[in-house]
Amino acid sequence: MEQEKSQLHIGIILSYINMLVGNLIPLLYTPVMLQLLGKKEYGLYKLSSTVTSYLTLISLGIGSAVVRYLIDAKIHDGEQGERRVFGLFMIIFRVIAIVTLIVGIWLTFNIQIWYGRSLDADQLFRMRILIFIMVCNTALNFSLSPYISVVNAHERFIFLQIMNIISTCFGPILNLIMLFLGYASIGIAVSTLVLGMVVNISYLIYVRRSMKIRPIYKDISFPLLKDILKFSFWIFVANVVSQLFNATDTAMIGAIPKLATEGVAVYNIGATFNSIMFSLTTGISSVMAPKVNGMVLSGKSGKELTDLSIKVGRLQCYIMMLVITGFIVFGKPFIYYYAGKGFEESYWIAILMMIPNMIPLAQSVCLSVVVAQNKHKFRSIVYLIIAIINVIGTWFLMKIMGVVGAALMTGIALILGQGFAMNWFYKVKSGIEVERFWIEVGKTFIIPIMMCILFIVISNYIDFYNLKLFFTGVMIYTCVYILLLWKFVLNNYEKNLILKPLGRIYYKFNRRKIYNGGKYEER
Repeated sequence: MEQEKSQLHIGIILSYINMLVGNLIPLLYTPVMLQLLGKKEYGLYKLSSTVTSYLTLISLGIGSAVVRYLIDAKIHDGEQGERRVFGLFMIIFRVIAIVTLIVGIWLTFNIQIWYGRSLDADQLFRMRILIFIMVCNTALNFSLSPYISVVNAHERFIFLQIMNIISTCFGPILNLIMLFLGYASIGIAVSTLVLGMVVNISYLIYVRRSMKIRPIYKDISFPLLKDILKFSFWIFVANVVSQLFNATDTAMIGAIPKLATEGVAVYNIGATFNSIMFSLTTGISSVMAPKVNGMVLSGKSGKELTDLSIKVGRLQCYIMMLVITGFIVFGKPFIYYYAGKGFEESYWIAILMMIPNMIPLAQSVCLSVVVAQNKHKFRSIVYLIIAIINVIGTWFLMKIMGVVGAALMTGIALILGQGFAMNWFYKVKSGIEVERFWIEVGKTFIIPIMMCILFIVISNYIDFYNLKLFFTGVMIYTCVYILLLWKFVLNNYEKNLILKPLGRIYYKFNRRKIYNGGKYEER
């Protein structure tokens, strides 16, 4: 038990180290990348990545089921049962990898169907190379992904997060080396493929040698396969919806001649800040996923699930409100320093994406509960409907408002789906006490909103485009934010999450041994 708690606590700490490093590095590396690639080449790389991301749908949502079924098999059927389920998933994902390669190769040679009007011949040629390399990387990730799930299911969070940190740190380093050598976007794609190979093989070796778990490929249960496919179907629908929300905007922008790669670049710079907010707030929820599955499978009450949702939701909102309100105040000069001229619209894109996404991020545990309960059908249907509305609305708004219209429509759709429909479902079908959740979580909004309004007024009298004043303003805002939350908002549980690790560190570095009665004692 103590070992499990240690894995969980250290895993959370490492996840946030990875989170901080993972957000700091892009902030430093993306401006360099933009300068070395240029606006059009950067947009071409992002467009190729977006198109390739649709291949992840080939997994049919099965990836989300692996951890659940491994844990269930381990609980009810022991080690041998877990190994058989592991073997079944290995077979499934090898088939998925092969299908991905076939579809990806077809896509590589037919990309002109969608982008023949908006891209010139040279851009189409480079895009084909980029997509092919990315297809190979996607297929590789599929073929070995069950090994990562085994590590997750056994709650080996330390190794999991160490590998994440390695990927986070070495990815940009390799990319920059390729850029400085003059290999442009194709070099980035190659370095990503090589790093993916190293990481996936590391997981394989760790599971086989350290955990001593090997898949069993015989005695495959076809009823289990049927159950997995049934469970995964609505996750697959949800993934389709997610692609429509997160990728279709970029894909559609790239197909419009007057926007094309430059429009993709502007949109993706705005989306970058939304991604940063995602990564800053999902560290805890990703680590808590096995715990949520265990609570649901062991029959915990709606009150207990709500309590966990509130704990995680409040912690995530502290970070989100700092990011969003801080960006509202300092975002315009920051984008100027970050990306340069020509990216002014990225500010509004970022805001229009971040604010609506606060709802699903704050309720990430609620969604995990729904998935664990195998009740995600409703969410998938709702999201599919509003995703279709989003695609249609985006197409028309882009012609009126450009790339900002795409972000606006996506935000509206998220509020309708996640804000209204899903909260009704959490309450009625999953047993989550939604009113109590938002009352407790909503308390974290008041002071950040008041601070944001105050600093917006102050910004009218201070030129934050002055670099010295900008950094001074950000530091003051952050310090005041932390002090006010500590004084007026954080409860005892949340304060202890900070104080206990600090206390242990203090004790570790300040303990001393004294000689007492013939023996040494720590004081």
